[in-house]
Amino acid sequence: MNIFEIKEKIQLSDFLRKEGYSPVRKSGNELIYRSPYRNDQNPSFTVNDTKGLWYDHGDGRGGSIVDLVMILYKTENVKEALNRLIDLLDQNLVPDTIQRNIGGIRKKHEIALIKPLGSNWAITSYLQERGVYDEAIDSDKVKEVYYDFIGEDGRWKRYFGAGWQNDSGGYDIRSRYAKICIAKKDILIMNHGGYGKLNIFEGMMNFLTAVKEDQVSLKDTNIVLNTLSLYQKAIAYARNNPQEEVNLFLDNGKGGDKFTVLFQDAIPDAKDKRYFYSDYNDYNERMMAEASDKRDTGLNR
Repeated sequence: MNIFEIKEKIQLSDFLRKEGYSPVRKSGNELIYRSPYRNDQNPSFTVNDTKGLWYDHGDGRGGSIVDLVMILYKTENVKEALNRLIDLLDQNLVPDTIQRNIGGIRKKHEIALIKPLGSNWAITSYLQERGVYDEAIDSDKVKEVYYDFIGEDGRWKRYFGAGWQNDSGGYDIRSRYAKICIAKKDILIMNHGGYGKLNIFEGMMNFLTAVKEDQVSLKDTNIVLNTLSLYQKAIAYARNNPQEEVNLFLDNGKGGDKFTVLFQDAIPDAKDKRYFYSDYNDYNERMMAEASDKRDTGLNR
């Protein structure tokens, strides 16, 4: 999916709504917001869904939805921003793309095969690069997932990645080249009611990183949100299943800041654990950076 297709499929107002921002008023064809990335006492952030453009009159910046994603998520390039937006498409920000074939209606992606880790070198290598291969096996949640992409002409192509099933039966899948969810997006709760600790993560890789560094245990109750928009499900679970300790391992940046506050408002005793990776976007990024530094140091000796 290219940048032009994404701009057509995701309206700026839908994206901002997904991120928790609502317009304060409407003026003609434009929606007026408080800027989502700076302190904006006098709302001056305008969105024109018809043109697919935004402009922040307070600091003179503007552009497309891709430009906004790069600012909000502090992405390093357009490709990373596009992957973020593709993930939002798979979170049902817009209706699933469907393909009509002779046999009826088919979704864009279909699961073909689920296998235990270990037989696919590319998947194994990807998890090893992320530093969590052994932890993925120990968790018994991460599998080799093979899925088909069905094109508009009805032709299909087989892909694969490391995937895990959420609590609604959908699969989140990651590889070097893709980040998608097939079927319904939902959280994943592991080891319900176990061990007196509840740990909450945005993504599976950060959870596995925390396991590797002994910050959490597989015996704890661990929740992987898979998307911040489902945070209320995690809050409801925490309230209905009180634990001695609740720990938050969300990403750094605007989204992580916002949702950490929302969690702590709902669960006052919840602890923000992001100091483990304060200089990085997330926990796994810090561990990967440190591993890279060690390799470089070893090579330079």
